[in-house]
Amino acid sequence: MTYRILQISGTATGGGWFVDQVSELARRGHQVETVVTGDGPLKDRLETLGVKVHVIPFRGYRPGELWRVWRAYRHLAKLIRDGEFDVVHAHLYKTIIVCRTILRGRARPALISQVAGTVHLQSPVLSAIDRATMRWDTTLVASCTDFAETYQRLGARNVRTNFYGCHTDAFTPSDSPSPFREEFSLGISDIGVGMVAHMYPTTLRAFQTVGVKGHETFIDAAAILAERYDSLRFFVVGDEFSGDGSYRRTLQQRADKLVSTDRLQFLGHRTDMRNVLSGLDILSNPSLSESASYTMIEAALMEKPVVATRVGGLKDTVLDGRTGRLVDPADASQLAEAIGMLIEDANLRREFGRTGRRHVLGLFDIHATVDVLEEIYADTIDGVRP
Repeated sequence: MTYRILQISGTATGGGWFVDQVSELARRGHQVETVVTGDGPLKDRLETLGVKVHVIPFRGYRPGELWRVWRAYRHLAKLIRDGEFDVVHAHLYKTIIVCRTILRGRARPALISQVAGTVHLQSPVLSAIDRATMRWDTTLVASCTDFAETYQRLGARNVRTNFYGCHTDAFTPSDSPSPFREEFSLGISDIGVGMVAHMYPTTLRAFQTVGVKGHETFIDAAAILAERYDSLRFFVVGDEFSGDGSYRRTLQQRADKLVSTDRLQFLGHRTDMRNVLSGLDILSNPSLSESASYTMIEAALMEKPVVATRVGGLKDTVLDGRTGRLVDPADASQLAEAIGMLIEDANLRREFGRTGRRHVLGLFDIHATVDVLEEIYADTIDGVRP
């Protein structure tokens, strides 16, 4: 059975996980329309794939934005009311809250709220709003096991788990490492350790010492390891997702000694992720809050060993001691020790890489995850809104 689906993303950039899910649903014959919050790469990618896109700028909190946000809210409400959709599928916190308020008390369309992260739960106000409105979901879909358990503890009534899948055939371990390694003059004996993540500055108290993605922990671990091993090079890939660049400059200042000695480089945004992952030897994700992490999945698909923190969906993605290592968040010493173990054992790096590829192929292939999503849609549409 096919459905008429409205997928709503609270961003206009990034969102590869959104594109993969939407495009696979459309390929299977579902009538899929999308909402993004502005013109940009996400809209362009969706339109290139032939997906209908509505630009509705409902993001914003500042007083000067309120009139624009209110008009966008009314626009979105009208689209949902008039669109005759079977399912409205909302992604990211603000999108979920907006859709809950629009669909409160309505039996149709069904509302799927897919939780991509739990950073907002660190804010008493945002957490209270989430808990007060989650009863208006028809189904809450957690994007990892940890998030499902969290929302069950919070009292959500119909919780399912489904990973954000990806096109696993897009990353293969046969790619040559030469383009990246030659670009940065990495010799045969040099070991490249990378962190690939957007930089997320936030005003939430829980992330003031160490940012959401844990860049500070990676830099501090790099400083420890650089003292021990002469053959190490470190790479930070990514930039601020939003902001004025001040957070990136703070991180660069923290790493000043490593940067000045050419032991660590900030590469900014890269569009050649296959080259980047092929050229690196070890990938790290020291995040304080994370879903399954596309970067860790892609690294494993390239048969690269990974070191990540024991949080959120990383516990699904990384099998500790089998495909990589899990460490406590915000602990540079633990991170350095785990990376050091891989530096000293090339055979272990290869073993972790091979096992990691088999593991993520089974969990995160887009065809498998959309199979589960279609089951969730069917169960949700057949059910009755609480």
